[in-house]
Amino acid sequence: MAGVTERTLFDVPVGGQAVIAAAMVDAKLDRRLRELGLRGGAAVTVLQKTAGGGRVVKVRDTHYALDAYALKHILVDSEEQDR
Repeated sequence: MAGVTERTLFDVPVGGQAVIAAAMVDAKLDRRLRELGLRGGAAVTVLQKTAGGGRVVKVRDTHYALDAYALKHILVDSEEQDR
């Protein structure tokens, strides 16, 4: 697909939903994200912004606060998922 730019979880607006494509982080953080359910194919909803550029996200029925670094390194599908 020519002209398609990579979108990260940081780019998803509050109230928006997306599907995680991949996490471009070191192995330790990748493992922790997967343990929390933040892995490829997982549907995520951005609930609110936090101080320092972070976000509170919802995966299934659980809420997590992620910092801006993690958000900017989690790639999401370019199309928002309707739920």
